[in-house]
Amino acid sequence: MRINACLWGGAYNPIIPVFKTTPKAWKTIYSSRTKGVEVAQGYIRFFEPDVFVEAEAGLLEEIGLGALRKNHGMHPQVGLLADLLKPRDGREWAELGFGLSMHDVFSYLYEKEERFEARQPVTHLLIKPEKSNAMVEAMFGAYPAQKDADYFPKNYKNIFEPKEMKATPSAWREAFKKVTKTPISLTTHGLEKKRFWHHDLTIFVFDSSKPTDLIDLWNMRLEPRPVLPVPIAWFSELLEEIKGVIKKEFRPVRGNPNGVMHNATIEMARSIDKNKAEELRGLLGTDFPAGALSLKLWRTPVWEEHVDDFVYRDRRLEVTAAETRVRLDIKEDGKSNTLSFEALSPEFADTYGAHDYRWINAVRLSLYGAKDKLATTLPFNTFDRKWPPLAMLGGDEVAVGTEGWIYSQRFKNSTETINLLTNENAISGALRRLGVEAKLSEPGRIAKQMLDHLGGLWSVNVLADLETIQLLNKMAGGLRRRVVSTGVIEETFERRTARVKDWTDLISRRKAKKTLPRVELEGFTRRNLIVLGLETECPKCQALNWHSLSNVDYQISCERCLNSYDFPQANLRQGNENWHYRVTGPFSVPDYGRGSYSALLTLRALTCLGGLDNEFTYSPAMELKFDGIDAEADFIALRSKGTFDHETPPDLLIGEAKSLGQGDLIKPKDLKKLKAIAKKLPGAFVVVSVMRDHFTKGEKKILTSFVNWGRRKDKHGRATNPVILMTSHELFVDHLISPTWKELGPPYANFADYNHTRDLHSFADSTQQIYLGLQPLFYVRSEARKKRLAKRAKATPKA
Repeated sequence: MRINACLWGGAYNPIIPVFKTTPKAWKTIYSSRTKGVEVAQGYIRFFEPDVFVEAEAGLLEEIGLGALRKNHGMHPQVGLLADLLKPRDGREWAELGFGLSMHDVFSYLYEKEERFEARQPVTHLLIKPEKSNAMVEAMFGAYPAQKDADYFPKNYKNIFEPKEMKATPSAWREAFKKVTKTPISLTTHGLEKKRFWHHDLTIFVFDSSKPTDLIDLWNMRLEPRPVLPVPIAWFSELLEEIKGVIKKEFRPVRGNPNGVMHNATIEMARSIDKNKAEELRGLLGTDFPAGALSLKLWRTPVWEEHVDDFVYRDRRLEVTAAETRVRLDIKEDGKSNTLSFEALSPEFADTYGAHDYRWINAVRLSLYGAKDKLATTLPFNTFDRKWPPLAMLGGDEVAVGTEGWIYSQRFKNSTETINLLTNENAISGALRRLGVEAKLSEPGRIAKQMLDHLGGLWSVNVLADLETIQLLNKMAGGLRRRVVSTGVIEETFERRTARVKDWTDLISRRKAKKTLPRVELEGFTRRNLIVLGLETECPKCQALNWHSLSNVDYQISCERCLNSYDFPQANLRQGNENWHYRVTGPFSVPDYGRGSYSALLTLRALTCLGGLDNEFTYSPAMELKFDGIDAEADFIALRSKGTFDHETPPDLLIGEAKSLGQGDLIKPKDLKKLKAIAKKLPGAFVVVSVMRDHFTKGEKKILTSFVNWGRRKDKHGRATNPVILMTSHELFVDHLISPTWKELGPPYANFADYNHTRDLHSFADSTQQIYLGLQPLFYVRSEARKKRLAKRAKATPKA
């Protein structure tokens, strides 16, 4: 705590408790099955520290952070508490191993403020620490007693001329009732705290003799609600001040016409039992308006990982010194894609520093134009930062979390470079961390080429029509392989053409549907899905030949017999029927582009779920290898809940997409493969789609069994591998899925509201009810619980 008074932002450095035996004061909070390592990891997920300082060696390994010590980045991200503030490089004075020294802040404030006479002077306090506890350190801040760091308290005294006091209620009144600075509050200089109207004051009553209470008090500064600490030993003496604070806090919410009021909450520390808490509450009396005061007898469980978005829960307090939005150009050299930006720096920081973690820049990217090639949605790497490689070669390991991508800073006004990953590299790297080797398959390369022609996933809307897909497939040609009992049969057939009228009529029908965005014929020609040419008949072999505008001539050659013949200038078909379109590039691949159409349409439909702000990292079909198993997925994706939601890691999706066909398209072997992949990747969503408007009876039977297997409980009580089912109704969605379901009527319309499509879990549950007639998962779980309770009651002998 004392060293934090020497660090800029030190008030917001959390303390992560590591224990094997639960402290007595905390036993009522954790269940008997909760392990200390789980609590510590929960704190880490909540606070997401940029660097770690161990109180003693080995704690990192004890809580699952050993990878941070083993990783070989250019600059260590872990250190020992004993080494955090000590002399370095032969100097006699101690320097910090992490963070920005308050010495820089002192110098800046002296030059800008303290050497001048202020109109409204700020009082500074220096409270003498007590030997029996760390109350002063936790409430007011105190400097280290070591001689080689005595320049911190000396400079504080020389510059600010603080009022020195003992730790008494009078010191509390000075610190919290006036415009006063203390060593710990001064560490927040220049920092903005993001709070909202509902973040009302918490008056935290604690026992200063309990280290567990002091840890809670310290960590509460990183929760959004402002905290007013009150030692239990001073409660009676500070009674009038506490009452005054409560009454002052009870005021109308600005701009709210419904009479909503702010109010204070008195929270009792975990060491204070209920009877004592009620006694303290009684001392305050009842001289308050109704609703002015709330009593809280529990600690907010920030260490718990919550997944239910129906209940609002505060996240960590967002603390920033500066923010900016810039437009950057991507630099491509054939091997890498990079972005460079001018890093933000504190105004008061010295240009140079002794180490590389003085402050950090948190970066959030939104790519336009390149978002279908480069990855912005990546898994969080809180416990192992070796991947992804987002810094330049040999640079620091970059943390990925709720704040974004974290780049440490050493020099003031420096330039930072971001190394961007392609979608395929991001997906294969993410899977490699989970023990799965992945690479693009042949269908994946075809789909990737299609995306290059289309210009990205959003432009797949030109394919979102059954007639269009059928016409493109009818025009396709090339090599087709079919597996039969005797082996593999290869069939070669020529590409077909389609009349201009066929396409203009198709576009007219699509326009009549008033889809968004509007579909134009130019959208197909400009993206080189189809190209215009002239069709003629060879007079020698009667084969139909198609000639592009670049190779048509008065003498043309037959593609079949290779003989030359004259262009039929005097024998053209009526109504310009010689003009025909032909598919080109990857769109000439038969069998619906080897399944690429259905995979791309499924990916597009997933971006139309809930809203249009979903960040998406994806790869078309990939070959997977793990645990001696070879499998293929038609697509793999990482999907965030939305551009404005950075609170949770992205969801992983594994897709199986089928095109048109007769009979059962989903086979038992397909689900066997998906089951093997899902077993390896618990938590991943499995998406099964077909390019027709229903599943067959046979498909429903095997899918029901597969879905029920995917519904097995995870640690949060949700489905371990939720299965999403999609048909042409979703694949050919116009704009958003909810309005489409509403227009379709029952049973789809029953699930058209936001609650059924707000996230992938609810969407999966809805599609299972629509297409398989299954009961909602919560109902199944509730009925199973009732049966267990009834069985248990029946087995219990009556008294």
